[in-house]
Amino acid sequence: MHPPATDAGYAAFVRRYATLDKRNGPPPTHVGLVVCRHDDDSLVGVFNISEIVRGLFNSGYLGYYAFAPNAGTGCMAEGLELVLRVAFRELRLHRLEANVQPSNARSLAFVRRAGFVREGFSRRYVRIGGKWRDHVRLALLAEDWRAGRRKTRA
Repeated sequence: MHPPATDAGYAAFVRRYATLDKRNGPPPTHVGLVVCRHDDDSLVGVFNISEIVRGLFNSGYLGYYAFAPNAGTGCMAEGLELVLRVAFRELRLHRLEANVQPSNARSLAFVRRAGFVREGFSRRYVRIGGKWRDHVRLALLAEDWRAGRRKTRA
């Protein structure tokens, strides 16, 4: 992901994401969440669940990025736990997919620690920085997430 670089780009980014208010309108197809530090409420990073498809598929795609000053502090890992709770409890998704460039070892380790499992490799999957980039495809299923939570509580 690349964060918006201009005010107009940021406004367009925010308009794309829905609230989690279940009483008004159809279920969201995009949900954006921010991670803030407990002690001073400073922004740590952003998560989004995009391209949510309901029905028989009941799945979405996970995107994320951290702001450099807070990289490696563990805040994003804590944020991901909360995002997964939103994905599987509130949005009631069956699966969440993350696609990571193979050279991004930190990002691959990040989602693997959360329980994501490699499912494949997508050649020239997403156009980033003007170039088509390969990605490793990983996914987490709701039942695997629930089982992982039971193990950590035991």
